[in-house]
Amino acid sequence: MTKITVVSAHGMDWVWRSGGTILKYVKAGADVTVVCLSMGERGESASAWSEPGQTAEQVRAIRLREAEKAAAVAGVELRTYDWGDYPMVIDDERRLEMVRLLRELRPDIVLTHGRKDPNNPDHVATAQLVESAAIWARAHGRMPDAERFVVRQIHGYEPEFPEFCEFQPDRYIDISDVAEQKLEMMRCSSVQEFMIEVYEQRARYRAIMAGLFLGRRVTHAEAFESFLPAAGESF
Repeated sequence: MTKITVVSAHGMDWVWRSGGTILKYVKAGADVTVVCLSMGERGESASAWSEPGQTAEQVRAIRLREAEKAAAVAGVELRTYDWGDYPMVIDDERRLEMVRLLRELRPDIVLTHGRKDPNNPDHVATAQLVESAAIWARAHGRMPDAERFVVRQIHGYEPEFPEFCEFQPDRYIDISDVAEQKLEMMRCSSVQEFMIEVYEQRARYRAIMAGLFLGRRVTHAEAFESFLPAAGESF
């Protein structure tokens, strides 16, 4: 069984950027765990803050419910942390927590944010966390009481503004058959409702390249950029 771990800075980041791919893997019988480091209650919840007397705790609860609904639609396990956002501070203790998580879940594939995103430092911090934890997870002398683990695939999902992030996709996933279900996942959020149109349009655009590569009609696709090289007997 394929195991996938998705590491998301905020509660709904993973839905917009990789929801279709997650649905495809779940449909194929994969074991998918989504990890949200925060709910994005301070920096990605503008409409919720328009309510009089709003608090960070209340907004976090709203965003958590959205993430839980989306995870239920996808049929994935959701694990959440309360590491805060804007800024999200990553220290060695939190890196070790990610090492523990990777060694526990032992994923075949890790999906997370790309390495560069000047519009959102939390996304960059998450990518750096995953990459450094993947290196520590394979070290014999780091936490020797937990069996070491080598992460072989890390893929960064598409940011909101790829032209500012030097995003260079090298993998396109055809999500045509789960596009409606992804739309259902996206509609679990009322706080970031505008993102639905952003990533619906992006999926239709990425479908053009996916269709060229696959030689068939593709209506929706998601794009990813690999962090790690691959090895094999042939290309």
